[in-house]
Amino acid sequence: MTIRTFGWIQNAAKTNSLKALVKIFVYNSDVNKTLREIKLARLIKNETERNYFIRLISAEKMSIPYKVLKGRGKGSSPTRKDAQCSGIAQAAIPAQGGKEYTDDWSADCFLRWAVSLGFLAYKRDTDSCEITDSGIQFANALENSAEEKEYLGRAYLSYPPVTRILSLLDEYGHLTKFEIGAKLGFSGEAGFTSVPQNLFVHALSTATLEERKTIKSNVEGDSDKYARMICGWISELGWVKRENKIVTEKLGEREYTEKIGTAYIITLEGRRQLRAAQGQSSHKRIPKIVHWESLATKSSDSVYLRNRRAQTIKYINSDKRTIAQINMYLASLGFYESENAILDDIHNFENIGLSVQYSGNTYKITDDITELNIPVVERQSEKSDITKIKDSIRNKLSTVNHKYLSLIDLAYNSNADRDFEIQTIALLVNEIGFEGCHLGGSRRPDGIIYKNSFGVIIDNKAYSEGFTLPIGEQDKMLRYIEDNQKRNAVITPNCWWLNFSDSVFVFSFLFISSFFSTDVSTKTNQLSLRAKTQGGVINVSNLLLLAEEIKSGRMSYDDSFTLLSQNCEITIP
Repeated sequence: MTIRTFGWIQNAAKTNSLKALVKIFVYNSDVNKTLREIKLARLIKNETERNYFIRLISAEKMSIPYKVLKGRGKGSSPTRKDAQCSGIAQAAIPAQGGKEYTDDWSADCFLRWAVSLGFLAYKRDTDSCEITDSGIQFANALENSAEEKEYLGRAYLSYPPVTRILSLLDEYGHLTKFEIGAKLGFSGEAGFTSVPQNLFVHALSTATLEERKTIKSNVEGDSDKYARMICGWISELGWVKRENKIVTEKLGEREYTEKIGTAYIITLEGRRQLRAAQGQSSHKRIPKIVHWESLATKSSDSVYLRNRRAQTIKYINSDKRTIAQINMYLASLGFYESENAILDDIHNFENIGLSVQYSGNTYKITDDITELNIPVVERQSEKSDITKIKDSIRNKLSTVNHKYLSLIDLAYNSNADRDFEIQTIALLVNEIGFEGCHLGGSRRPDGIIYKNSFGVIIDNKAYSEGFTLPIGEQDKMLRYIEDNQKRNAVITPNCWWLNFSDSVFVFSFLFISSFFSTDVSTKTNQLSLRAKTQGGVINVSNLLLLAEEIKSGRMSYDDSFTLLSQNCEITIP
């Protein structure tokens, strides 16, 4: 079975392109006719493939394979945008800059959008798509008509994240994408990270003009992207309004003020639609579309989590249940979970936009839910090692927010360096009260923390196979330490050490990674001798346990600095 993801969309913003995609499935619509008679002949070079595509979209009732709609990746092309057109959805959707077809990733995003709104039905057994009745209505509605907006609006209200975002804006008022993203999705999991706003504002305020452009366009977490994308959709219907927000954030001893353009307020029409979605007044509650494929994205064992969460949703959708009852039910299906894991799931059901009713010690999802069909697959009998680690640490975190469990996912993902760096500093600064900031970039460490007279230079290493502390990485840390010791603006013009307080005069170094695949004590000692500075290494699990020790009050800040300066791997009993 092909494993796909629905419910979470990036890089798909234009409603007219969404409509073009849906119109593929309506025979003789303007899009369908143009594809059959003109565009496919011009764009699909392989004759056999081209004829096959035309046959598919000439059928009275179309069922089109997902891979045929999406097309292939870049293949031998240098980049994705340079690749030849290889999918029907690619051919139907024009790209920016006048190019008449889009890339496979963008086509996939539009497909996710259409399926998530219920305009297309995904057939898991054949990995194909068909149009739905609501899709036909939307496709046949006149462009920019009241009818089109009605069909689109009804679809948005069936998509849980829209309700979640409207609820947040209704409750909290003017919010940036970061403030929304922090409360959207499966918190504590890869695929749903959010950049802490104070770290973003600090980075923007201390950047050069060129760096500011990069930060504004590139620095955001997955949930921040989802928030920005969804707000863009519903702003077209007048439900929210984009409005700049001036924010002042404190980091360390200083305050920083910046304007964030991706900020939103709910309108009167948005509030009216929210009440309709909630079934208030004379409105009937609108059923929510929840696909099994939306219940985990980048997790190492997404099938396991999707199955567990889908079973939990079904169980607490039918009646009020206690955590003990949920636990017993899941155990009967082979899911052996802690109460903490179940509680985190329930909290996250609210974060994705479902309505959870709390009554005494019971929980019930009050939405009418559609499309939650659990596939018959060979379910993983055991969790992945990463999820086992997360569950073990979860049960030891009583004061630290469980959203920081995402650090474990990120630490084991070799492609998640920046997210790992940002979330590490967020844990140390925002959660447990160190001063400090994320740095990153050329000739700068990944981050720093300090308290009183003690400061730490941090280097994060996201590695799936563990970190060995090779000589090249030791040399990089040595340069950071020497830069801090010399503080010569001619040698290092970015002067990153100015982020330390003037009161800090005792410094150490720290490497943070998934785990250390060899005994690194000898290497740490060698680096300490070369740098004339104490330091250490710590894996991500022990970092979280250290945070718990500090936040719970069992360990002082000064004692934690002593622990981090032992020239060895730090472990928390």
